[in-house]
Amino acid sequence: MRKRKMYLSVEDIAELFGLSVSFAYRVVEKMNADLESRNYYVILGRVPTRYVEDRIYGLEHVEQYLKEEE
Repeated sequence: MRKRKMYLSVEDIAELFGLSVSFAYRVVEKMNADLESRNYYVILGRVPTRYVEDRIYGLEHVEQYLKEEE
């Protein structure tokens, strides 16, 4: 049984959504900015797994997430 990660790195997100690592950096930057605006502590560019599940899994495309708050 595989242990669930508490935080996802850029590489994890790229693999999870089939993105290039450079595009995944943009996604993580947006997530970190959102977390910081909510007074959450951001650890070295990693994103909490729970946040990714809540924000992204319900969306059809990751690109929609990036455009959501522009």
